[in-house]
Amino acid sequence: MTTPEPGWDISVLGRPVVLTVPDRLGDDPDALLALAAVALERHLAGAPTASRVIGQLAHSGVVALRTISTVFELRERPDGWLLVRSWGEPEPAELAAAAWIRAHRLARERAEAAAITRPDGTL
Repeated sequence: MTTPEPGWDISVLGRPVVLTVPDRLGDDPDALLALAAVALERHLAGAPTASRVIGQLAHSGVVALRTISTVFELRERPDGWLLVRSWGEPEPAELAAAAWIRAHRLARERAEAAAITRPDGTL
């Protein structure tokens, strides 16, 4: 039996990115920075669409967002993505390693859950 692979291209973690998101974006912000600003806004508002936008950032290699006062780590969960407040200076390589481990762990958990679920959806 082969080891289940994550459902996304984790090779981007080889170049982990910590984005600094300013309070106000300039007139022509970088697309990834604009997406990060949207993710932060939706996360802070508790919007259900935040997970999707955070996932887009993660799939681009972003491992953390830094604001003037807070650092948020991007975290994959079984049901989506979220931002988790962090303390201290983010270390991109360490965050990438943790994301790699989580991605593989979640892939195993999903495969195990699929194996014990019957075709009709019952356990």
